[in-house]
Amino acid sequence: MNIYDIAKEAGVSISTVSKYLNNKNIRPELKQRIEKVIKKYDYVPSAVAQGLVSKSLKMVAVMVVDIQISHYAAAAYAIDKTLSALGYRVIICNTLGEVENSIRYIDSLLKIKIDGIIFIGSIFNFLNKYDKVLAKLDKIPIICNNGHLNTSNCYSVYVDDKKGVYDAVKYLINKGRKKIVYIQYLATVSSNLKRSGYEEALLEHGLEPVIYHTDNLMSGGYEAVDAIIKENREIDAVMCGEDLVALACISGLTTAGYKVGEDVDVIGFNCSSFTNLANPKMTSVNNKIEETSVKSAELLLDVINGKKVSDVTFPCELVIKKSA
Repeated sequence: MNIYDIAKEAGVSISTVSKYLNNKNIRPELKQRIEKVIKKYDYVPSAVAQGLVSKSLKMVAVMVVDIQISHYAAAAYAIDKTLSALGYRVIICNTLGEVENSIRYIDSLLKIKIDGIIFIGSIFNFLNKYDKVLAKLDKIPIICNNGHLNTSNCYSVYVDDKKGVYDAVKYLINKGRKKIVYIQYLATVSSNLKRSGYEEALLEHGLEPVIYHTDNLMSGGYEAVDAIIKENREIDAVMCGEDLVALACISGLTTAGYKVGEDVDVIGFNCSSFTNLANPKMTSVNNKIEETSVKSAELLLDVINGKKVSDVTFPCELVIKKSA
């Protein structure tokens, strides 16, 4: 049983059945005839069937690297909550950072005629290297949360990562900290901007940037502390590009005998719930993940509805606790 069968048995047009299924006004007698057929066959309308006539499935996708990471989970939750309240279904695509997975998801989403896609994080900027993928994405509305794709229908919601780290490092310098090291997680557009904010703040004061790199979100902080100790490097502050890295850093420093918040300050980035799990509680840069995610959802709906939109940039905010 499909909408064509219902229309035939009820003696109405397909467009009339479509209007009924999409809660639009039709004559009472036509409504009764359609409901009689639906009740007779216990019919449940499919999203695809409705979308064929309405030209919209009211379905969008959210692409994330790893839904287990609190930052991405918070973004996906805020987007889903915003769009679901407006009658949209949300598909979460967990790519695990793999190019093949991302492209496979995109192909599948385009086949079902998804209404739009939101990409979370500048890591998805790698898709700009694939012209064939961009050509496919050029057909639908795209929103990038803190990134950008080179398609004609892509708009971005940015957060000023560079200034967020710059201000945090200036805060440390104003406290009298002079031996500040930085732990960078990955080398995405966003993480590189964070690092440049750190470097700029130090160089303005004639201080030497010292950067440790890690590709491991969970153990990166421990590894950096081990390297600092092995090098006998004197430090009085650590700026981290991610809260989880900072959490591990605090644990590693404490184990090594440092008093965090006294001997050495530590600042994270994201202002996630992990800041309250640290001992002492972690000072962190709030990159407004809930606000930017809600704005991403709103912006996508505006694009879908043909409204004129433009890119948006949010400022960061340093949330001071006990670790710095």
